[in-house]
Amino acid sequence: MTGGISDAIRVDVAHFPPTAAAVPDVRASTVHTLTRWSVDPDDVDVAEVVVCELASNAVKASGPDDVVALRLTICDAVLTIEIWDASTAPPILIAARPDQESGRGLVLVDAVSLRWAWYPGRTGGKVTWAQLPAATTPAVPTDNSAALPTRAATPVPAPAAPVAFHDDPATLRRVIDRLRALDDWHRPPPGRGVRDRAPGGQTPKVPDQFVSPLDAETIGFFSPGISRTWPAELSA
Repeated sequence: MTGGISDAIRVDVAHFPPTAAAVPDVRASTVHTLTRWSVDPDDVDVAEVVVCELASNAVKASGPDDVVALRLTICDAVLTIEIWDASTAPPILIAARPDQESGRGLVLVDAVSLRWAWYPGRTGGKVTWAQLPAATTPAVPTDNSAALPTRAATPVPAPAAPVAFHDDPATLRRVIDRLRALDDWHRPPPGRGVRDRAPGGQTPKVPDQFVSPLDAETIGFFSPGISRTWPAELSA
């Protein structure tokens, strides 16, 4: 049997303090995770740049009692980088003046990403995300020739009513965005010593059960052919 990288969705979530010193940790965590997933080194380099810019913006938008959350997801050779911060102010892509020392982060993200956007968090704050190509290196073949056990397919019953499928890109974007917003992936597990601020400055109770990051991502990602233009109603 020949070994290989699984086509399954891969997800990793990490939490960091909202300090400038945490940005290198975010970058290092991203490189470590993507290297462990056997992502192509060139794609890792690009992801390192993007996550650094998104994390820097998140730190600037956060308060001292907040937390910056990072989620990395790979599906179908596409890497989705998501950064949560407690601010509800949307990210704005602007053209920095030649004499400005900052303000070019999102310009860089826009230039190297397949697409990027943001969505409001379920309990407050926002998630800024970007998608990048992420080719994986096949694993080294093994000498194990034993076949994995298989099972026969069972008949699928016919639906009781006609099923209508919608493939309109704008509709799919709205559905995926709403599903992502239902996931509290950014909330740290109990006992981590960090707090997540809800609207109004209150600290919400962290639930005992969490929605799996896979729940929001299993639906899939946008097709590479879809424009990065975000519907106006989602940015309101």
